[in-house]
Amino acid sequence: MSKFIDRLEEIIEGAPARMGFGPARSEKTPGLALIIQVSSSYKTGAATATGVSPDGIIISGLRGPAQAAELKDAVSDTIWGIRTDSLSTEDAKAYEKEGSGVLAFQLEGTSMGAVASEDSAKVLCIETDTDIEDLRDINALPVDAVLFPLSGASSSWTLDDLAKVARISGRLGKFLLAEITEPPNAEDLKVLRTAGINGLVLDVSAGKEVLESLKKSLMDMPKPGSEKSAGRSNAILPGVAYSSQREEAAPDPDEDDDE
Repeated sequence: MSKFIDRLEEIIEGAPARMGFGPARSEKTPGLALIIQVSSSYKTGAATATGVSPDGIIISGLRGPAQAAELKDAVSDTIWGIRTDSLSTEDAKAYEKEGSGVLAFQLEGTSMGAVASEDSAKVLCIETDTDIEDLRDINALPVDAVLFPLSGASSSWTLDDLAKVARISGRLGKFLLAEITEPPNAEDLKVLRTAGINGLVLDVSAGKEVLESLKKSLMDMPKPGSEKSAGRSNAILPGVAYSSQREEAAPDPDEDDDE
């Protein structure tokens, strides 16, 4: 399992992993993972992102593995990865060779061999309006998480935003990462976690002050209690119920008790 998935598991459980045979570490984990995306001004953005100490960094828009090689030293102290529209098997291996631990990509154009590695977290990028049948099909794919846009603002997160989350979490048994443009407030963060969100992706262009404020809000979240049931283990239940009810064959009226 990848380090990134290990980190998501730690956050869901609300406690850091044990080191060796010693006691559990006392350091606090955030209520949700913070993933900072660097999509331009890569060296400056990488420096800003690492300074916030996020749970992961995703670099998007690179020209290829060679450019990742130029940036790996700047993000080497953090779990990092790349985001691309499509991913070939060769590029996936090359990114991993440079130290990438997260591979984020779209469905169309990505090679099957690109998701073969067990060392990197595989993140499928989808849209919030993805067809329901397609969402169910995604469950069978060898990906660890899905990333989708959630454009609510801190002053106007609504039930419509929550319904978008529920539509996806109710049909996927994957880790859920929401790409946001502005941080939710403390109460909204708790609601998003309960709905099944495991991490938030915010671009570094939001500014260091905003990123640090969001980091603090995530660290101040209470430990998951009953909310933890909305994590990955239960995320698939509603979708399974819908599918099984629809696909279950109706009993044959002729199959009555034998005379």
